[in-house]
Amino acid sequence: MTQSFNLNQWIEQNLFDALPMSAVVIDTEYNVVKVNRDFEGKFGAWQHKKCYEVYKHLDSKCPHCKGVAVFEDGIPRAFEDISRNQYGKKSCQIRKTFPVIDDNGKIPYIIETTTDISDTELIHQKYLNLFEHVPYDILIINKNFKIIEINKKTRSFFGPIEGAYCYEILKNRSDMCDDCMALRTFSDGQMHSGRSTVIDKEGKPIELLVTTVPFEIENGISDYVLEMAVDITETLELQEELKMTNTTMISLISSSLYGIIAVDENDNITVFNQAAERMLDIKDKSHLRDEDFITIFPKGFLEKVSTSEGPVYLHETKVCNINGDSFPARLTGIKLLANEQYKGKAFWIHDIRRIKKLEAENLEAERLAAVGKTVAGLAHGIKNVLTGLEGGEYMLNSGLQKGDAARIQKGMEMLNRNTKRVSTFVKEFLNFSKGQEIKTGLCDPVEIAREVVNTYSVKIRQLGIKLVSEFQDNIGPAALDEEGMHECLSNLLGNAIDACCISENPDDLLIIFRVYENDNSIVYEVVDNGCGMDYEIKRKIFTTFFTTKGLGGTGLGLLMTKKIIQQHGGKVDFDSVLDQGTTFKITLPRDRLPEINQPDNTI
Repeated sequence: MTQSFNLNQWIEQNLFDALPMSAVVIDTEYNVVKVNRDFEGKFGAWQHKKCYEVYKHLDSKCPHCKGVAVFEDGIPRAFEDISRNQYGKKSCQIRKTFPVIDDNGKIPYIIETTTDISDTELIHQKYLNLFEHVPYDILIINKNFKIIEINKKTRSFFGPIEGAYCYEILKNRSDMCDDCMALRTFSDGQMHSGRSTVIDKEGKPIELLVTTVPFEIENGISDYVLEMAVDITETLELQEELKMTNTTMISLISSSLYGIIAVDENDNITVFNQAAERMLDIKDKSHLRDEDFITIFPKGFLEKVSTSEGPVYLHETKVCNINGDSFPARLTGIKLLANEQYKGKAFWIHDIRRIKKLEAENLEAERLAAVGKTVAGLAHGIKNVLTGLEGGEYMLNSGLQKGDAARIQKGMEMLNRNTKRVSTFVKEFLNFSKGQEIKTGLCDPVEIAREVVNTYSVKIRQLGIKLVSEFQDNIGPAALDEEGMHECLSNLLGNAIDACCISENPDDLLIIFRVYENDNSIVYEVVDNGCGMDYEIKRKIFTTFFTTKGLGGTGLGLLMTKKIIQQHGGKVDFDSVLDQGTTFKITLPRDRLPEINQPDNTI
C-alpha cells in the first residue's frame, strides 16, 4: 500500500528552500542562523557571521536597522535597501522583515526575505531621467484636461502647474481650445501634431510644435495623454528673417546696375538679373550653354575663378555679349563654397563704357583747360622773351654803332637765347594741344628707364649728384608707348635734378631711380633729397599752368606726364616734404594697359 504524503513534513523540510526569493533567519544578536539556497547563492558564506557582515560587508550594525524595531514591537516591516552580493556588487532590493514569536510571546528570531529589484529600479530611473531631462516640454494630461505631471524643462517655463487645467494655465482661456490635439488623441487614440501658441510664466508668448500620444492604455482606452512640445519661436523668427533677407537679396539683385550671374555646382544658372540680360543682349537665359560663358568672359578668367581661393578681380577688361560684340567692363568672379564643399560660381559685371567715355571727356576737358591757361602763361612768357629780344637787338645795334665787339657778342647771345626759348614754348604748347593718341608696342619697361638714365648720367655726374639705379630683374615686356614713357621718365628725372640743384643743402645730394613690379603692376619711382615742395606748390603742380623754374620752364612737363600715364591706364602719385625731398611714383597695372598698335619693340 502506498504511503500517504505528509504535507506538514514536506513544508518543514522543503518550503524554506523552495521560496522564490532569498530568506534568512536572524537571532537577537544579529547572527545569521539559517538561510535558504537562494540567499546562499547570492551572498555566499554566512556561517558564524552577523547579518550586516553578510548583507553589506560592514563591521558594525547598520545605523538604520529595521530589525531592531521588529524585535522591539513585533510589527513586520517592508523597505527598500541596498546590499552587496558575495562579489561586492551592489543591488537594490525590497526587504520584508517578520517576527518569530515563541509560546511565551517573546521574539527570539526574525525572518527576512529579499527580492532583487535592481533591473526594475534601473528601468524606473532611466524613465525618470528621460522624463526629467529630455530637451523639450513634457506634460501628462488626464481626461479632464488637468495637468498630472510635468518635466523639468516645462517647470522652468511655466512653473509648478500640476493640477491646473491645461487651457487655463497655458493659454489663459476659460474653456477648451478649438484645435486641442489632446482631445483628438483621447477621441481616436492616435498621435497628433501641430503648432500652438502658449503663454509662459512671465507672460511672454511662445510658439510650440506639439505632439500628443496616448498614455497608459487599458482595453484600447487611454486615460491619459502624453504631450510633447518643442519651442520653435526662434526657428520661426529665423524663418521670417531668412524670408526677409531672401526678399531683400532678390530685390537688390534684380535692381542692381551690375550684371549678376550665378551658377550651381552643375553649371546650371541660378541667378541672371536684368542688367546681365541687357549687357549681354540675352532675352532667354535658358538658351545659354556652357560654351557661351567661354565667349562672354575673357580668356582664362573662368579657370582662374575655379582655382582661386578668393575673389578674382579684373579692374578693366573686355566682356563680349552673346553676339560677340565686346565692351569695356570691370569683372569679379568668386567660387561659392558651403562647409568647404563646392556649390558653384558667381560673377559681377560692371559695364564701364559710360565711365570710359566720361574719363576721355574729362581728360580732353582737362587738356583744353590747361591749353587755355597755357595760352595766357605763354603770352606772358613770350612777352618776357620779346623784352629779352628787344634788349639783345639794342645791344647788337649799339655795338655795331660803336664798333664794340664784346657788346655785339653779348647782343647776339641774348638774341639766340631768347629765340630758343620761344621755340621751346611753341613746341611744348603744340605737343600738349594736339591731344594725339599714344602708339604702343611690346616694350621692355626696364630698358626705357635705362635709356633715360644714360641720357642724364653725364649731367648728373657733373652736378655732383649721386644717382642710384634699382632695376628689378625679369620684369616681362608690356604694351607701352616707348617715346611717351621716355618723355614721362625724363620729366621726372629732370625735375629731380632741378630740385637737387636749388636745394639749400648741396652736400650728399641723391637721386634714386627704381623700376619694379608689384601686384601685377609696373612701378617707376624717382626719389630725390632736394628742395621739396610746400603746400601751395603741391596743390598746383598737376592742376594749373605752373612752373617753379621761372623763365626756364613752361609748366607743361608734369601735365604731359599725367596725360600720357592716364592714356596707359595708370596713375602718377607724389609725396614731398619741404627742404627734405620728393618722391614721384608711376603705377601701371598690366590689366589696364592699352592694346598694342605698333610692332614688337622688345629686344
